[in-house]
Amino acid sequence: MQMENWSIERSVESLPERTLIIGYGNTLREDDGFGVYVARRLAKKFKAIAVRQLTPELVEAMADFDLIIFIDANIENTPGTLAVPLASVNEPFNHSLSPRKIIALADLIYGKKTNFLIFSAGAGSLSYKEKLTPPLKKAAKTLLGFLFARLVQNR
Repeated sequence: MQMENWSIERSVESLPERTLIIGYGNTLREDDGFGVYVARRLAKKFKAIAVRQLTPELVEAMADFDLIIFIDANIENTPGTLAVPLASVNEPFNHSLSPRKIIALADLIYGKKTNFLIFSAGAGSLSYKEKLTPPLKKAAKTLLGFLFARLVQNR
């Protein structure tokens, strides 16, 4: 999957009031839990869901939102680097849904175009540990600050 490095300076100015954050990953595999880590912290004040993987059941939860933000980890980027995956016409078929596939399913079921963003951080380790490495903790802090500031604007 192609990635584009992300910087706060290039990001969106604000987020719609009805924004849903979906963080996903395996919290038992160190940095793979990045999305869950971020979503759990945002869920204290905003609408956020933390899941192990994307499933069709999430489509119903997405129905009433103007923007869906997906957050996960990847192995393509330098550890701790935040990136935005670029559009891929030919995503590989596997046992799990990608953000683009779940958005396509939501669009098909509800007959509307769903807006979405994907933020992904380069994983440094996928060892069997239940914590993030220092580079991913730093990336989480950066992303949490960015999202929190823009979500608070809409309250």
